[in-house]
Amino acid sequence: MNKAYSLQDLELFLRVADAGNMSEAARQLNITNAAVSAAIKRLELALGTSLLERTTRSLHLSAAGESLIPYVQHALGALDDAESELRNLQTSVAGEISIGLPSDLGRHLLLNILDEFQQQYPRVNLRLNFSDMMQDLYREGLDLVIRYGDLRDSSLIARKLCDNHRLLAAAPFYIEKMPQLNCLEDLAQHNCLSFYRNDRPYNQWIFYRNNELVEIPIHGDRNANDGEVVRRWGIAGHGIVYKSAIDLRDDIKQGRLVTLLDGKYQGQSTALYAVYKERKYQPSRLSVLLAHLEKNLQQF
Repeated sequence: MNKAYSLQDLELFLRVADAGNMSEAARQLNITNAAVSAAIKRLELALGTSLLERTTRSLHLSAAGESLIPYVQHALGALDDAESELRNLQTSVAGEISIGLPSDLGRHLLLNILDEFQQQYPRVNLRLNFSDMMQDLYREGLDLVIRYGDLRDSSLIARKLCDNHRLLAAAPFYIEKMPQLNCLEDLAQHNCLSFYRNDRPYNQWIFYRNNELVEIPIHGDRNANDGEVVRRWGIAGHGIVYKSAIDLRDDIKQGRLVTLLDGKYQGQSTALYAVYKERKYQPSRLSVLLAHLEKNLQQF
């Protein structure tokens, strides 16, 4: 219901009641007597009763004014408490964060980074959504999405977490039995393991050679909409993968996969971004998480 008076009017009423004088209340607040008088009149008109009894020499609270005082004090105190609580929510690292993650990267790298974050901030609850599809923050109720590639939606904010590129790799025992691979065009003779990107098969692999773009059509007997499945196929020796260097980092370090055609191409750039909604007041839990992700991923 709309009110014909404001919170400031209620605050002025309390100040007048405390000072016992409109002029003194005006002096304390550095405003005019007329402004104080107008505030009291608005309250009286809206409430349909006199709050003050005025004489030529003094001013006293009416019975209605006396009864109103504790209610106004309680209401203004409750608002102060609410504002304080909201400030605490904005500055404390607590509450729920809903995050969309790529399947492979999420399970094998980001999950550990997020575990470390929760150990440091145990009052944060995480809700994780793993998918290699383009996740919609609004439709899926997410606070943050970690994704590869540049941002197209200008209503969102993208914060680069680290640079990254794609690599060609295969299991050592696949390399032993595979035909010779001397150049990118030789990929046509191999079983290339592909995945879907936003419901479309990624069967035109993009490279750069001597700073010129090269598109290679690939073929294979396996494709999936889950990056981790493609990675597992590669480790199992079923063919060649062309995936993010971050995704393959540990597999290459442990010898489960070996890079191919080193120095003969530049892989497609797939920088990693944190994407989130633009807000006037960003919760501290989200700001702290973004800083944590950036710190841990800059080493890659």
